[in-house]
Amino acid sequence: MNVWNFILANWDSILAALIIIAVAIIGVVKQEKNIIFKMLFSLVTEAEKQYGGGTGELKLSSVVAQIYEKLPSLSRFIPVKTLEKWVNEGLEDAKKKWGANEKVATYIDSIE
Repeated sequence: MNVWNFILANWDSILAALIIIAVAIIGVVKQEKNIIFKMLFSLVTEAEKQYGGGTGELKLSSVVAQIYEKLPSLSRFIPVKTLEKWVNEGLEDAKKKWGANEKVATYIDSIE
């Protein structure tokens, strides 16, 4: 009963603390997403060069695996489906950049 009285007496402070924690978590996730999207351009470009066309699932798996290797521990709580969605969004952005930059397109088409 003593805990319940504490909660009732301090509900506004507890609510404020929970809101601050939630905002901090959202900020960390957004920051991680920005970092991930910066990494995705390079990773999807390399996957496209390595595996070529018609290997979408293989490229997706490769990029997701590489992202998980590079992420800090906290980011590993991002669901795989969300990460796959981000990879697909990053790929669409990368395709636009590939089309606008002939050097990148040549790089993708070159064989090591």
